[in-house]
Amino acid sequence: MTWGNVRDAWDNEHVTAAAAAGAAQLPVAAVVAFVLSLDDDSYGTAGYDGAFGLACVALLLPLLLPVLGLVHACVQTVPGLALGRAAARRARRGPKWAWTLGGQLVPGAGWGILFAALGGPFVGVTLWAAASGVLPALAVAYWARRPGRGLERARRRRIWVRSGLASVGLCVALLVVAFMATVTGVIKEYEPPQLSPEQVAGVWRHEDGGKAVLRLRADGRVDLAPNPYEDATMDGRVDPVDAREASRCEVTGTWTIDVDDVDDTADRRPVVTVETDGCDGRNTWMIGGTEDDPELFVDLGSIDAPEIEILVKD
Repeated sequence: MTWGNVRDAWDNEHVTAAAAAGAAQLPVAAVVAFVLSLDDDSYGTAGYDGAFGLACVALLLPLLLPVLGLVHACVQTVPGLALGRAAARRARRGPKWAWTLGGQLVPGAGWGILFAALGGPFVGVTLWAAASGVLPALAVAYWARRPGRGLERARRRRIWVRSGLASVGLCVALLVVAFMATVTGVIKEYEPPQLSPEQVAGVWRHEDGGKAVLRLRADGRVDLAPNPYEDATMDGRVDPVDAREASRCEVTGTWTIDVDDVDDTADRRPVVTVETDGCDGRNTWMIGGTEDDPELFVDLGSIDAPEIEILVKD
């Protein structure tokens, strides 16, 4: 790598273009994630409190996005540009744009190594990090080819304004398409599976592969049922401290499939009701997941900090 490559990559206008594009793609990525989650199980945590939190985040976005875009440009896009241009000059073959975009893999691999050291996936993080630098790198190339008009400060302002308008336009377009898709049934909102007693019967254990929590027999008996919570609640929610104490109780009893209709405003979700011979006498596990991969879950947290305990069937 030559110092000329480094100076070119860290040019003020290049950093500005990379930061603006990096910031602009974040809201679009958030909208895409939201659309893809429409058919996911919310585990009963969706509500006005979540909408209020999203509104607060939206108010802070104008302040956060430029900072996040600049950080992304400095740790991912611009280093990848410098490395890609240096490799293109040394190789002297192949299209320059391919080397420039390929350079994003190097800082991406750095993030992959960091996450792998912390126990995360290497390949997935590397590819996602590299992909996040593609659009900013293309934005740098686009603005570099446009003739400079006016003062540098005015040109940088123009970069931010156009990136912001493009981001807002894409977000609105995606939301409109998602709304139309839900109205027409192309995208269906999540509905919990309607399981038969035969499908529910079996051994249920923690999703992390821990010990069995429920052993539901086909004849309606429960062999092992540590209670996930007590009936005593605080402000209508379960006290996590009491829940942990109650979870040590191993009892026997019976189980049935019912419908959760405690809250008329909530979706009527099927639940497994366990009537125990000891401890608190009764507790319920909501049914989630899909018909092929069913789940039982209960919320042990508070309204502001839900703590979902999920069981999967052996």
